[in-house]
Amino acid sequence: MTLTNLYLYLILIGGTTLAVTAWLLHQARAQSGRSRELVRLNEALNFDLPDFLRQCWPILSAAGFSGINWRLNWFGTTISGEHGVVTSKVLEQHFEADEISLNISLYSASSGWERRYFSRSLAESFFLLLRMDLWIKLGSVRSTFSQAAKMTVFLQHDIKNMLQLTSLATEQLLNPVPGQDAQLLSALRRSVPALRDRAQLMLKRLNQENVISSKKQTSIATFLEQSLAAHELQAELTGDCMVEIGEPSLHSIVDNLLGNYASQARSQPAAPPQLVISITEHTNEALIEIEDKTGTPCAWPERLFEPFWSEHGKGRGIGLYQARQTAHQNGGRLLVTASPDKPLKFSLFLPQTEHL
Repeated sequence: MTLTNLYLYLILIGGTTLAVTAWLLHQARAQSGRSRELVRLNEALNFDLPDFLRQCWPILSAAGFSGINWRLNWFGTTISGEHGVVTSKVLEQHFEADEISLNISLYSASSGWERRYFSRSLAESFFLLLRMDLWIKLGSVRSTFSQAAKMTVFLQHDIKNMLQLTSLATEQLLNPVPGQDAQLLSALRRSVPALRDRAQLMLKRLNQENVISSKKQTSIATFLEQSLAAHELQAELTGDCMVEIGEPSLHSIVDNLLGNYASQARSQPAAPPQLVISITEHTNEALIEIEDKTGTPCAWPERLFEPFWSEHGKGRGIGLYQARQTAHQNGGRLLVTASPDKPLKFSLFLPQTEHL
């Protein structure tokens, strides 16, 4: 080998090394830019985990990932998402804490080791953002509960429910229909005992009594009929069975479920909810399903049981969370079924005592 040939080889090797180094630096800068985009998106969404999961795919796709799928349980409601193409090269993570859990998979296209390295690096940054969002949310909830005691928050919502029933009774008294004294008396016979029961529940909470210990057998259909009448709601009600649960707890659950429909009926008197309520028997459980036939699909089902989140700025955002917690404390469950083209359906499972 001549000296001239050696120089050519050295130049070729040096040029190749510089080219590879430049390419790797370019890839590193590109992936660093994608990481910054993810961070900026997360900040713009106020570290909101569900929204971040919904909107992160364009950035991940531009970074070279071929697909993503995720499944999030957000305070009792499950949502999921899937984009792109599934491949054999997958990075998976599972996060779980308190009432939030997330399973997520990122898929990479077939590529060289350097792309896999940068993809894994970006994936780890992405997973770190997800974990951070989860703990930010939990920290926020815990902080709120510590600043305003959980019992106080529940009492405020109980007062709101009681005020709602008081307003209905007041309207009936102040605006009587001539010649319908009997109907007015019948309505007051339903609403006044309801007010008494709610006041007793509030007193028990103030005295820090156990509102779930005193259980009794109750006809759920009869109870729902009384609650519907107290809230001045109409419903197509079918089925019945006996449940075993304390009435204060049952009042709390049902009031929180019907309260939103009652508010809708008052704000839109020309188009009130058309409720359909079915009661069926399962093994050791009664299933109560509630649906508004004229309702619209919910755009944020994962928020329904999220504490301190309200569609309305003035709301406490605690009603459905309280209902779900109370059902669970009494051995029951409260679930919601949400579809993109159907109204919400609430499913309340309560301990059953015996067949009628």
